[in-house]
Amino acid sequence: MKALFASGLVEPKLSVAGLDPLLDQDPANVRFPFENIEHVPPATYFEIDVDTGELRSTRYWSHEISFEVAEPVPEPFGDNAADCAAVVLQELEEAVRLRLRADVPVGLYLSGGVDSSFVGALMKRNLTSQLHSFSISFVGSGRSEQEYTRQAAVFLGTEHHELSVTREMLWDRFEDCLWFSEVPFLTLAPVGKFLLSEEARKHVTVVLTGEGADEVFLGYRKFFQQAIRDTNRARRGGEIRQPGRSTRAPFYKDLLQWLSLRLYRKEYRCKLADARSKNHASYDPSKPVINAVQERRIANMPLRILCFLGDRTEMAHSLEARLPFLDHHLYDKAKQISVSFKMRGDLEKAVLRDAAKDILPEDVRLRRKVGFMHTNAAEDFFGADRLWTKKWRRYLRRDAFDRAQVFSYGSYCVLRLATMLPFRDRIRFLRKLHHFANRAIMGIVETHMLQKLFIDDPPWKKRAADAGPIPS
Repeated sequence: MKALFASGLVEPKLSVAGLDPLLDQDPANVRFPFENIEHVPPATYFEIDVDTGELRSTRYWSHEISFEVAEPVPEPFGDNAADCAAVVLQELEEAVRLRLRADVPVGLYLSGGVDSSFVGALMKRNLTSQLHSFSISFVGSGRSEQEYTRQAAVFLGTEHHELSVTREMLWDRFEDCLWFSEVPFLTLAPVGKFLLSEEARKHVTVVLTGEGADEVFLGYRKFFQQAIRDTNRARRGGEIRQPGRSTRAPFYKDLLQWLSLRLYRKEYRCKLADARSKNHASYDPSKPVINAVQERRIANMPLRILCFLGDRTEMAHSLEARLPFLDHHLYDKAKQISVSFKMRGDLEKAVLRDAAKDILPEDVRLRRKVGFMHTNAAEDFFGADRLWTKKWRRYLRRDAFDRAQVFSYGSYCVLRLATMLPFRDRIRFLRKLHHFANRAIMGIVETHMLQKLFIDDPPWKKRAADAGPIPS
């Protein structure tokens, strides 16, 4: 977006709808935090007639999944599950082999889970040079995967590089990460990825990652299990609320939805409420819920990975990341595999784990997923993190609200009180409210950062002023 703004052809202006994290993205009509910026939909190209200005879009590939794969397969599975696993192994190894093509050193992001470890094992089978692996650990976090990552690195025989990151380091590079991502991310996890990319670039120019496996092979257990239950309920004629969402949402979710609207200035609340209510209007009720949910996850991958958990944070350091699990040949094969083979009982990504049999140690192959977002402690702006957030509080002053004209300063003052609630460790609702308040404050700070970095004081304005007037 910076290039468009620097050209002078587009005037940067914040888009309130694009800043609402509770407004799900429609991949065909993406909302960015700035107005007049549009996204070419995934698997689509545009043609512009230079004489007439006519714009034509053409979709050249489909991620849609056939309805048949949502039908339960009765046990025993016989050889079918093993056959599917063999196809996955063949396609994944080819995807890895192709992504090893480079005239520069190639490394691996390693987490210690089945996804990145499987990619690493296939890299080793197709490499003759020493493989460098990279991982991150968050100092003070109770969910560190450091032990598992080291075990995987020893098994793979990589030259392993481990980056230990403190809270101070994360908060210190907070604004730098936002500058490159260009969209709010409401959590410090992308800053960790930003720092890891910086470290990896000291040793390699390309990294392979395990991202995408969860979307392709149904790795978010509770999320996809709910979608499968909704699919079966709809098949029996039962009612579902929304694709992939519980029919019995806790009362506090509706309350937090209502409270979140109060954060915005009065003139935006009705429009945002209306937009949220129409969020799922495009859902095809004839489509199995599990298909709709998985397709939406796949279509949104570029909006998440490419913005703040992948390409932009990596290319900030001139590091190229390649994602074998998002290879379209692999996906085209995987989307023909029955849901019963991907989510087998309580085991997520079952067919992928089957494909890794005799390639990975059993404790790695069968280990439960821990999301990257969850390996770091939650943000606590005015609590545990108050020493390191001090320099960012300038974005919470009254004048910052007046310049951006997005959020209500009075509502923010109430929100800040919610971050200081007593007994929040004992009462679930208060824990949820505390978490929501900190995420909302992160969103406000990032919005005001975007206002400063891209509108009030962007570097291209300074360069233009230094260059002086254009000669006639």
